Amino acid sequence: MAVNGCPRNCAEACTKDIGIVGNDGGWEIFIGGNGGIKARLADSIGKVKTDEELIEVCSAVIQYYRETGKYLERTSEWVERMGLEQIKAVVMDNEEERKALQDRVELALRYVEDPWKKVLGDTEVQQQLYGVKVN
Repeated sequence: MAVNGCPRNCAEACTKDIGIVGNDGGWEIFIGGNGGIKARLADSIGKVKTDEELIEVCSAVIQYYRETGKYLERTSEWVERMGLEQIKAVVMDNEEERKALQDRVELALRYVEDPWKKVLGDTEVQQQLYGVKVN
């Protein structure tokens, strides 16, 4: 994933699974980019005006990919197989489905344990890593 604050695209959003480019007072969202041997430029799925809409659309794209992608399938291959118009119809044009997808990805994320929280919360590990006594 890459986020660019302006249209200059310094973070190369067009070669990422999800790319975000700030422009015209909003955000343009790209999906299905790929670098490497099978290079592919990402496709634009649309523009949104607010950060909330941006998070909602990106969450929906991620969940739709989780639900319809094949094991080890790159997003570039997924976009080509599913078709950009089908993906747009679900995550951009259907607000009810987009919100349902976002709810499902948030539900899944509630059960993900961040391993760094445990490490950074362990004062013994912090003492070993940083050589300081932590209260």
